[in-house]
Amino acid sequence: MNTKLWLQEKIAEETELPIEEISCDIEFTKFNMDSLSVLTLAFDLESKLNIGEIDPTLFSEYNTINKLVTWIENQK
Repeated sequence: MNTKLWLQEKIAEETELPIEEISCDIEFTKFNMDSLSVLTLAFDLESKLNIGEIDPTLFSEYNTINKLVTWIENQK
């Protein structure tokens, strides 16, 4: 599974932005995701990766797709 692409697709779906605008180096806050979108993304990521509970604050600490994917890869 390409986690970066999956995250780009999910963020595009949640924000209704074209996937071309979802850069892996742009902070999540720039996508104008509301708290429900972040919760949904965290839940979907938990289900997809099966690595346990993902705290939505993770999106603040690892605030880009690239940073989050690096964290995910270190969890495996």
